[in-house]
Amino acid sequence: MAPQIVLMTGCSAGIGLATAKRLALDIDQRYIVIASVIAMSEKANLVAAVGGSLNKTIFIRELDVTNDTNISDVVRDVIREHGRIDILISVAGVGFVEIPERVTREQIDKIFSVNTIGPIRLAQAVLPHMKKRKAGRIVIVSSDMSRQAWPYFDLYCATKFGVEGFFEALASSVRAFNIRVCLVEPGPITTGLLDSLQNDLQKLINDKTVDDIELRQLLGLNRDLSDMERTRSAEDVAADLTTRCLDVDEPVLRHLLLDDKFMSATREALADLTGESTVTFMRNQLGH
Repeated sequence: MAPQIVLMTGCSAGIGLATAKRLALDIDQRYIVIASVIAMSEKANLVAAVGGSLNKTIFIRELDVTNDTNISDVVRDVIREHGRIDILISVAGVGFVEIPERVTREQIDKIFSVNTIGPIRLAQAVLPHMKKRKAGRIVIVSSDMSRQAWPYFDLYCATKFGVEGFFEALASSVRAFNIRVCLVEPGPITTGLLDSLQNDLQKLINDKTVDDIELRQLLGLNRDLSDMERTRSAEDVAADLTTRCLDVDEPVLRHLLLDDKFMSATREALADLTGESTVTFMRNQLGH
């Protein structure tokens, strides 16, 4: 069987790098990966990770998911060079922590452009090709924060809720074309993104202009996040993504990747249609 052609975003670090490496080094060589980074200056870790597989089972491309022309060019070139795109995996993402009313329009535009509009535009670019072939997989790496919104992560959560709304709707209409959509929702893991978010949180705590009530809540959230065990790694998510979304014939839509203790709390909160269980849970995280 010919290797499947995989187009990926966000491959310079974290989950994207781990997934690209896993697919490129697949022992049965089931995949040819076109791994994208926002700039070629960001490719060093990926090059080191894949070793001798570079330009054999993995090829690196520059792709800015906020640039429509760049998206169209990359999708066109991949189809021309490899004949098709079997799998699209969108991983690229950014985030920040901030007091909601202090978020600037520039910050809002950037985070939605990368986290929400980027994956949507990429899907729009590959869908005509996949529909014509009546085959394909679209995998979106989202977050558990698409299920429960965390305070002070407001805009990050909004982007994840938004992208999941689009792809949940899409999943139903494209099944008739034999296209499967998967939403992968990791919880806290050991990546640079979570470290960056916690750094943002610490800066807010040290900001002397922050209101006393706000400060108490930020301190509570910081304690909760600091005590949270990060028992899962980017490699764990890459393994789950592969086995749940690529190795099965009919993958389900959602894949919430949480440890048992977090899964039970999330399940209980989501079962409450009023939303008050989530509000209570999050207020507890803030120290109330």
